[in-house]
Amino acid sequence: MRPILLLLLTLLLSACGSQTPPAGDEAQALGQLQDELRQANTVIDSLNYTVDASNQIIDGLRAQVTSLQKVDARLYDSVQQLSAELRNWRTQAEDQRERNQAMSAELERLRREKHSDQQTIARLRREADSLNAALLDANGALRRQVGHLDQLREELALARSDADQAQQAAQAARTAGRAALLSVHLYAAGEQALLEQGYLEAGRKMFRRTYKLIKALDPADPRLRPAPIGQPVELEGDLRGLADRYGRLREGTDYRQEKLEGRVQVTFTNPLLQGSEVVAVMAN
Repeated sequence: MRPILLLLLTLLLSACGSQTPPAGDEAQALGQLQDELRQANTVIDSLNYTVDASNQIIDGLRAQVTSLQKVDARLYDSVQQLSAELRNWRTQAEDQRERNQAMSAELERLRREKHSDQQTIARLRREADSLNAALLDANGALRRQVGHLDQLREELALARSDADQAQQAAQAARTAGRAALLSVHLYAAGEQALLEQGYLEAGRKMFRRTYKLIKALDPADPRLRPAPIGQPVELEGDLRGLADRYGRLREGTDYRQEKLEGRVQVTFTNPLLQGSEVVAVMAN
């Protein structure tokens, strides 16, 4: 801009030199022109300063724009990375949710199977207990039958050995023996008393109390009483069970009972029990 102003000034001076104004007017015009030149130079300097300041501002703005572009690039890269990580985490979360659902279903299945297994075990335990009780009863009944056969064999041998004796004496002995055999020798007492006297052996098989007569009863004991087969006898107290030397008797097969107020009525029904010794285990 300054060269243009100098060129204009030169042209103005040339124009002024071609005319010949008076000397006083020329000095005044020259002074005025110098003032205008100084003002122009001041404006030029101001414009130059403004241009330099603008260039500096433009350079600063350009640097900021460049910096912002770099920041934008880094921010874009960070956003892209974050988006990729979010997609990765979302995929992992979905996979984990599917695994959790599968695990929950498996746990539920195991819980149902465990409940079913517990019910099966309980049922098998009840069946095993019932079978063991039936086996114990069957074993006692079988041994009772064998004992009865042995007793019949002994009676037959005794009858043969007594064949040479007088017929009346033998007949009286057999009649007395049959009368004794038609009854059960019953002894009633509490479980603790029977254990202390050595008559009773008590135990437990599964969930069932077992009893067994292990020693011959004292025939002189006043509590020993005959109980005819098929005829009821009354016992004081609560009956826990009946047992002979083969084990516990079976209710409904060997005997039946009827509970009364403060006592119980027992009726022996198995003819194989004739002449045998039986203990009635009463509540202590």
